[in-house]
Amino acid sequence: MQLFNLAFLGLATSSLAAVLPRSQYGSWDVSVTKSAFANGFQSQTVSAVFTSDSYPEGVTSTCSWVNNPANDPSETSSCDNASFSYEYDGQTISLQQTVELPNQQTVFGSAALELKSDAVGRTFKGEAKVDVTSAIA
Repeated sequence: MQLFNLAFLGLATSSLAAVLPRSQYGSWDVSVTKSAFANGFQSQTVSAVFTSDSYPEGVTSTCSWVNNPANDPSETSSCDNASFSYEYDGQTISLQQTVELPNQQTVFGSAALELKSDAVGRTFKGEAKVDVTSAIA
């Protein structure tokens, strides 16, 4: 009976892998960190590493947004990779990136991403794997 259970478990595990194929266009490992303080200072950093068959080492993109009421202008934002952009609404992160290999295309993907608070409650972090769900040339 135990031999049957082990064989069945192995079959179930191998068929699960067949149901969840890897995206043919690649994926991102993305992290979001947000901070907020009583003086009004807020920041958000998004870091994403895109990997695919054409980019096995990955392409890293980092974007930051800062709101510092003591500065003029108070809001600044930047991305170190002009071909990368994101939107995060507090629940879902949507990513877009133009890649050159194997041919130039813009890839898109989105996934749920939940931020967890640190012990103090001022910094929130979350991570997700985002598969490319569509691409346009």
